[in-house]
Amino acid sequence: MAHFYYVHFAFPTSFRNVFEDHTATQFMESKGRPDKAGGYGDAELFLKSEATYYGPAYMINWLDTDYKGFRTEVVLVNCHVPTGPDSFLLQYGITVKKPEGLDDKTADYIAKKYATMFGEGFLQDVHIWKNKVPVQNPLLCEEDGPVYQLRRWYEQFYVDVADVRPEMRDRFEFEVDTTKANEFWQAEVADNLRRMAEEGDQGDAPAGDPQIMSGT
Repeated sequence: MAHFYYVHFAFPTSFRNVFEDHTATQFMESKGRPDKAGGYGDAELFLKSEATYYGPAYMINWLDTDYKGFRTEVVLVNCHVPTGPDSFLLQYGITVKKPEGLDDKTADYIAKKYATMFGEGFLQDVHIWKNKVPVQNPLLCEEDGPVYQLRRWYEQFYVDVADVRPEMRDRFEFEVDTTKANEFWQAEVADNLRRMAEEGDQGDAPAGDPQIMSGT
């Protein structure tokens, strides 16, 4: 859940994971951070996301977006297929539903904007993947979420069908209470905005202003 605040610049307001059979789904609602740009970082962007992995390498992410009161539907599809012990082929695509009543030119403009935004958000994950290494026995805290349950779900794809155990496919649901985290993050963002405003005021001051000189 914290990944979306620190990596994608959003406040997750609702967050739930469900593992069942060959699928793993993440349900999330979020709003953008006003102190960041890029990814989902826009205070007027509200998202409802349902992202389902069908096996370990193919995901469909349905996104219901509300930007400045303008609602539309976006679907992001990605797959990452292993090509060797230390490599994989990554492919992704984005489609945006054409809102009713809009002319083609306006609809194309909106679609490109959403494609750019969600493409940037997806690539924020890629930067992490380039530097990830497996840790067999990680030191975890409660807020890290159901890491071992997720690994148990993954196991079914690395054994023969005859060796798949029921616990690998049994339904497991995990919901995060986002209240406390958002209280901390809201305070952090407010502090960031305050400092940004102060730096902006200093930047607008005339050369030789004592306030700027004292800050150097």
